[in-house]
Amino acid sequence: MEENKNIDKKSIKFLKGKTTDWDELAKDCVCFANAQGGFINIGIDDKESLPPEKQTISDRNLPDVIQKNIAQRTVNVGIAVTLEAAANKAEFIQVQVFRNAQTIASTTDGKYYIRVHDECKPVPPDEMARLAADKNAFVWEEQTTKKVPVAQFDEGKRRTFLNDISNSQRVS
Repeated sequence: MEENKNIDKKSIKFLKGKTTDWDELAKDCVCFANAQGGFINIGIDDKESLPPEKQTISDRNLPDVIQKNIAQRTVNVGIAVTLEAAANKAEFIQVQVFRNAQTIASTTDGKYYIRVHDECKPVPPDEMARLAADKNAFVWEEQTTKKVPVAQFDEGKRRTFLNDISNSQRVS
């Protein structure tokens, strides 16, 4: 598993108790929320694909602690934090960051970031308008179709729809 636009990895040493850099993790969550969403795997070093063998997460409350700290430091960010077991039976923490399709995510101190390839980049003021426009755009590619068989569609509704589109002032 390589770091990319949807996956980030952090060493287990990142979680240092009271000196954990929660603001850095919050920034990463904002990045993913403003892009396509993604996963932050805590307990897997950057150059590795699996956590160290026999690694266990002794504090079973860590997912709740992470959830609370991210919620306190971000706006419009949704996450799910779980304990996972890798193929080598070692444990790691997975933070799934959900894509925010409608609003712009930020840190509580008003900073905006976006994930570009495998890095989090600040969003400059001149890019904010584009980011906002992208959030409100209707994403046709993500819509599911009902796959209604041809024998079940209403021919009258089809003709009305095609006629309305043809005669619309907003269609060229």
